[in-house]
Amino acid sequence: MRIEEGLHLVMSGGGGFDLTDAFDCNVFLVAADGGWLMFDAGAGRDPQGVFDVLAEDGIDPSSVRHLLLTHGHADHSGGAAALRERLGLTVHAGAATAAMVSQGDEEGISLGKAKRGGVYPPDYVYHACPVDSVWQPDEVRRFGDVAVQMILTPGHSHDHVSYLVTTPRRKMLVAGDALFHGGKVAIQDIRDCDVGAICETVRKLATIEFDTLLPGHHAFTLKHARRHADLALQCVDRMQIPPSII
Repeated sequence: MRIEEGLHLVMSGGGGFDLTDAFDCNVFLVAADGGWLMFDAGAGRDPQGVFDVLAEDGIDPSSVRHLLLTHGHADHSGGAAALRERLGLTVHAGAATAAMVSQGDEEGISLGKAKRGGVYPPDYVYHACPVDSVWQPDEVRRFGDVAVQMILTPGHSHDHVSYLVTTPRRKMLVAGDALFHGGKVAIQDIRDCDVGAICETVRKLATIEFDTLLPGHHAFTLKHARRHADLALQCVDRMQIPPSII
């Protein structure tokens, strides 16, 4: 789904726009010199789905060259192995995500608990994926005319990162599950979800300038997106927890 020139939504499930499989998160493509950057990979239950969307959008799959993961949860990383195998793209992640995804650590990414709780079907298969490039906190890399900074944003999970993406047109926060439209967050009963860390992440994001919010679920925002961080911060400043999408 073309959002604007150089920005597409190519996966989105039941917590978004029902573009692909119900378990997929929002997956965005950003144009850069030398090929598209893909942020997150969906759940991988329907590997063909993203290719159907790419065809509809007129994007050559071979031009997708980099995959950047926000965290290891299956709806964000489960499709990484199939994409890497089919496209030969480079997979990027923070160190904690890389360790779990490359080992297929289902308990580490809370997939085991999700299966036992009926969130994922018992026959869902998670495929481990090698991570080719591990980023350091606050590291900035350039992909032609696009700069990407990895920002540690733990809370929803201990390994969570977000990406500040600066293009000639926009400054975008690819927030994964750290921040959502309306100043919401994502709180789950999993071992590494930390409400205190969520609040600290809100404080951090409210200090960053960005125009566009690209979250892992629900609506995205193209303009004046900092207002969503400010809404979350208003709760935190009152010693309250921002509302959760879950």
